[in-house]
Amino acid sequence: MNMNYEDYPKWKKWLTEESFAELSPLQCKKYESQLKKLGIAYSNINALEIGFGNGNFMKFLMNNGSRVEGVEIQEPLLNAAKAMGIAVHSSIDKIACGPYDLIVAFDVLEHLTVDELKSIFQKCRSSLKENGVMFFRFPNADSFVGMSSQNGDYTHITAIGRSKLQQIIEPIGLRIEKFESEDIYPKKVFINAVRWCFRYIFMRVMGVGNAYFFSGNVVAMIKVDKNAL
Repeated sequence: MNMNYEDYPKWKKWLTEESFAELSPLQCKKYESQLKKLGIAYSNINALEIGFGNGNFMKFLMNNGSRVEGVEIQEPLLNAAKAMGIAVHSSIDKIACGPYDLIVAFDVLEHLTVDELKSIFQKCRSSLKENGVMFFRFPNADSFVGMSSQNGDYTHITAIGRSKLQQIIEPIGLRIEKFESEDIYPKKVFINAVRWCFRYIFMRVMGVGNAYFFSGNVVAMIKVDKNAL
C-alpha cells in the first residue's frame, strides 16, 4: 500500500467510530436524491464502485437489489467487504463481473495523477455496458470554493474542472453528459433561494462563475460517446 494511505482509514474514522457499511436513513435519502436528480438507475443493476471506502454506497446498492463489485487499495476495508461476501479487488485491473450498468467513484479522482486517470477511464470504458453510466464526485476546481476540499487532504493530487475532465476523457471515446453541483440533502428551500439570489448578483457584478460556481464538490455523469465509435 502507498504509505500515504497507511493511516487513512483511521483519519477518516472508518472501521472505528463508523462500522463498515453502516448506512443511516439520511445517507440513503442523500444517495437517492442525487441519483434521481441525475436520472441514474440504482435498483437491480450490475455496479462497480472504485475506492469504496467504508462501503456505505455499496450497501445502499445492495439494499436496492443490485449486484455490486468494488475496488479499494486499503487491506482492512477489503477484508471488511469480503466478510460481507462482496466481490472486491485491490486493483481495477482485477475486476471480473462486468460489463456494468453503473461505475461510480466518490472522492477518488482527485487522488490520481493524470496518467492514472487516463488509465482508469480507459478501463471503465471497456467495462461499461453500451448504455451504461459513470458517476463521479470530486472537489470543484473551477472555483475557489472547491479549494478547501481539494487542499484539505494531502493525498489529493489532481485538481479537476470540467474542461480538464473533458480533455482527459474525449480521446478515450467518452463524453460528459452532466456536470453540476453536488446535490445537497435535506433541501432547505428558503435558505437556498436566498443564497441563489446573492450568488447570482455576485456573479453578474464580478462577471464570473457558472451554475456550479459556489459548490465545493461537483458531480459528473459520463457516458460512451457513440459518435466517436
